[in-house]
Amino acid sequence: MTSARVHLTTPGRQIVGCKEYAEIPVSPADLLGADGALRVAEGVLNRYVDVDFADGRLRVRARGVSGVFALTDEVSVQVRPRFPLTNLTHMVSVCGYVPTALPAMRTYQATEHWEDWMLDVVTDAFLVAVEEIEERGLLRTYRRRVDGSSYPHGRIEMGATINRYASRGIDHKAVYSWFEKTADNPANRCVRAAAMHLHRAHAARQLVSGARERISRLGNALRLLDEVADDHRRGFLDDALVRGAGELPDARSYYRPALDLAVAALSGHGLDLDADSGSMSVGSLLIKTEDLFEEFVRLSLQRALQNSPGLSVLDGNLEPGRRRLYEKVADEKAVSLPPHSEVSGASPNATPDVPFMDDDGAFPLVADVKYTNVTRHAERSELEQVMTYGVRYRSPVVLTIHPRRHNADGGLVVSGTIGDVVVAQYRVDLAADDLDAEMLAMAQSLEALIAATG
Repeated sequence: MTSARVHLTTPGRQIVGCKEYAEIPVSPADLLGADGALRVAEGVLNRYVDVDFADGRLRVRARGVSGVFALTDEVSVQVRPRFPLTNLTHMVSVCGYVPTALPAMRTYQATEHWEDWMLDVVTDAFLVAVEEIEERGLLRTYRRRVDGSSYPHGRIEMGATINRYASRGIDHKAVYSWFEKTADNPANRCVRAAAMHLHRAHAARQLVSGARERISRLGNALRLLDEVADDHRRGFLDDALVRGAGELPDARSYYRPALDLAVAALSGHGLDLDADSGSMSVGSLLIKTEDLFEEFVRLSLQRALQNSPGLSVLDGNLEPGRRRLYEKVADEKAVSLPPHSEVSGASPNATPDVPFMDDDGAFPLVADVKYTNVTRHAERSELEQVMTYGVRYRSPVVLTIHPRRHNADGGLVVSGTIGDVVVAQYRVDLAADDLDAEMLAMAQSLEALIAATG
């Protein structure tokens, strides 16, 4: 239902906001057609939203993805993280996380920080903008030309004619000037330079999915601008229209997205995922914040403790952090059991998100990352899961790691013990002014906890 060139935040579109997993405040009239059928945008249902009928009304709930997407042809939804989070761009950069880019567009604020994953996003948006230029026409400006001839046209330049010809006794020639309309202007030079820059970048990575198609489309963009000169010194970056300090003609206002993206690509500027809007129009980026949080916690702990003697931070989804959940019953114990059969097939894996292993191969702490609200004890299901891991890994400490709510204590929180196992939480402030310092403090706290319970 939504075309590739729909802009999700243009005036006239209804924009509704909510948090992850929360109900989206839309009326049934926004969702149902005249025949009573749902008219939700293609690819949105069961991917970004869930729809059900409860308590006598139609409900639409966001899933665990933050960003802006089209719900219908008239309504856009802006889903924000469910926890205070002002460091989204930094978290994405640390993890090398690649957001999902939608065809529909929205604006982002530019930042001086560039990440490799931004190349495809910026290129795709740039190509959309250039293809609109192709459809609606090149910007042409008047350029003054001067020449001398026996057949002048335009304006006779008397002073120049006297100096060049009359003073030398030549009375059959004159210097004249005129204005011609040309596409060879700073705006088009900027767009051409960006197309060449992006073409080279993708040509160096042709085996990457989608690179060849982008190379082909960038080649078309360069052919469109074939009459435009190359400016290797990039003097066009000082032009007022290119910088956005001057107004484009109303009839050529569609150049603005292409110019903003071209300047960003040539300057190495990236996208700020924390700002609600900006000047750079690209495909809307969606982030599964739960997955990002887990990866960010693990990588931050690994980085902070990489030089910690005798301690490794592992990924429980991979070897050597992964373990079979069930161990084989020892033979001497098996013979003492009543007659029984055994479950066939391989054991499922135990996969704690962040197991800590010492040099002896023991696990002094296992942690599971939970993108859930917690102000007191963890949810029973979360506790039972991490306790199962703790028993399997024979760990004296089990831990759940959560984002900190604005009204909850942060840092290390100890719930108590279950048997001999210490049960604790760590609540990370994702809105901290210095998120790296916040994660370093977490690593130091957990290292001290391991030392105290070892």
